Amino acid sequence: MSHLDFSEDDLIDAMSTISTISEVDSRSLSPCPCPATPKLPADETAQGADAVREWKHPKFYWSDFVDIQVEGTLYRVPRVMMQQSETFKSNLSTENSVGALYVDGITTQEMEAFLDVSDARLVTGDDHFTFEQWAGALAVANRMAIPRIRNHVIQRLQDALNRLDPFDCIDVADKYRVHEWLFQPFLRICERPEPLTPPEVLRLGPERSSAVGRVREKLLVHKYDSAISWVGDHWPRSSGRSYYRPPAPQWAVMSENLETALSIEAKRLIELETILSKPEFQPLSPSGKSDIESIHHGMPHPRYCQKDLKTIKVRDVVDLQGVAYSLLSLQTRNCLYQLPLRYFEQPHLLEGNQDHKELSPDARDIITLPDDVAVSDWNVFLEILTARPFDEPLLSLGFSAWMTGLRFAERFGNDSARRYIIQRIETDFPSQDPVDLLEAAKIAGSPDSDWLRGIYTTLSQRSGLLSPGDLRRIGEEATVQVWKLRDQFIYQQGYNRNEVSFQ
Repeated sequence: MSHLDFSEDDLIDAMSTISTISEVDSRSLSPCPCPATPKLPADETAQGADAVREWKHPKFYWSDFVDIQVEGTLYRVPRVMMQQSETFKSNLSTENSVGALYVDGITTQEMEAFLDVSDARLVTGDDHFTFEQWAGALAVANRMAIPRIRNHVIQRLQDALNRLDPFDCIDVADKYRVHEWLFQPFLRICERPEPLTPPEVLRLGPERSSAVGRVREKLLVHKYDSAISWVGDHWPRSSGRSYYRPPAPQWAVMSENLETALSIEAKRLIELETILSKPEFQPLSPSGKSDIESIHHGMPHPRYCQKDLKTIKVRDVVDLQGVAYSLLSLQTRNCLYQLPLRYFEQPHLLEGNQDHKELSPDARDIITLPDDVAVSDWNVFLEILTARPFDEPLLSLGFSAWMTGLRFAERFGNDSARRYIIQRIETDFPSQDPVDLLEAAKIAGSPDSDWLRGIYTTLSQRSGLLSPGDLRRIGEEATVQVWKLRDQFIYQQGYNRNEVSFQ
């Protein structure tokens, strides 16, 4: 029996699985493409020529929340997110119920980190979160059994864990019950030159330390056998009167091949030594009661009690008859949206030149967008503004939709959205017409970059001159850059032709 062989009984005895959260088919905070503006029912007619109706947008009017208390702090969480929880979804209160759901087993710091991560949007990014925030979010996602956010956090933490000390990484994997995080740190421990120290043996425990020793020994024997075999294959041999001398070894290639082989072998050995990934994980509480009590004494969280929700009104003109527009078939409706005010970086720009002195006290609490803002275009902008990195599928729009969002981001001073949109245009549309791309760069105020210089070059070498419409779209600065490169291009073309004619 070789050093690399294992019996089936040993493998079965060592094998174990981690208690993980089962996947559920649940919605994220922005789960699906924005629905079209619904038409009024056929039997719903205008009460008068000047009748104005209001309707709440089915996706972007946030009004249904669940009160959750962690320790002494009260949070208001969107119901759509809590409905993803396998542990708590059956205990959610109704809209008319009083009191909060008490969640134990987590801290207020972990709950706040979880809400920070779940509230992160594509336009703002999530690179600024610390390791402690990601770990806290994972603790809450585990406690509440919300698979979509849990999987997202695990994926985002993987790169950070690879930079940690392997023993710290193992501790984190044990604490948060993530089986996938155990493989890489154990591989690093088994492949390092130094054996385990007494403190490390104490930290890993006897079973894991013994398994590490077995794997390290097998790796060393395999490496030694491979070296002996290579020397035996390449040692000079006598063939009658002369010695056979093999060609000079390619040390760099041999070293690379050896490292690849050892890495593959190490992975196979680690997978067979499954005792390495056998922590005594405690299973999650099953869905059901989960120690939930009615609490009334929590102090509202200053950020996550949803006190900054703001209603936004967009005027919509609807064709009641479904035929060509006429004075008799058109009706004005107000589409209402309700979102956190922090999503709009400069909310005062939304109202334009509206005079609050002429408004009633109730109307002053509502932001009415300018009349030239169409409901369909505003819906596109909100799709971009509310999209999350853990949405399934991730946000995907056509070029014209991104341009609509870019114009709104520039108009209403949303710098985060502007930067994100131009980044998506750069990466998602490499073959788009150069004039379209330069128009987007002009709206976004993009600084000089390799991407812009590449577009200038492509446009300068295009057959045909820029039209007046093209010049208006790309702006004066881009026009000058394109003309400079075009002069150089034409000169080079003429020089090349002259070189050919004189040969």
